[in-house]
Formats: sequence, structure tokens, C-alpha cells
Amino acid sequence: MCNLYSIATNQAAIIALFRVMNRYVGNLPPMPGVFPDYPSPVILNVAGEREMVLVRWGMPPPPRDGAERDRRADRSYIKQGTPI
Repeated sequence: MCNLYSIATNQAAIIALFRVMNRYVGNLPPMPGVFPDYPSPVILNVAGEREMVLVRWGMPPPPRDGAERDRRADRSYIKQGTPI
């Protein structure tokens, strides 16, 4: 799914197309590829008005707690077919 989307138009065209009332993106740079975990413009309906904001999108990273690391470590010591 990476790099399936791009923004090939300018900010004024996006605002006109979606009739955006408020914009909080500043100067929107050209985006030849929209990648997960990077900010991209999104149109929101807030209190009956449309606004354009930058949000980070994508799948959340795996948990970073110690228990998850311990479970992964335990699996790495198990040989296939031989329980510990």
C-alpha cells in the first residue's frame, strides 16, 4: 500500500474542490508520494464547517512493552519440533 497515493494538484484546487472553510496546513508542499507514518492533508467536518489539517496516518507500530519482547525472545529459542 505504500506510495499508492500522490497529491498532484495545488492547495487552492483542493480548497475549491472540497469547499474548505479553514485550513491549518500552511504552505502545502508537492507530494509525489503519500507514505504511511508521514503527514498528509485530510478534510474534516467540524461543527458544520470543513477544515483541512495535516495528520499522520498508517498502521500503528507494534507494542514496545517488555512483555512483548520477552515473548518474542522465548520463541526464538524453540527449535522446531522440540519443546523447551
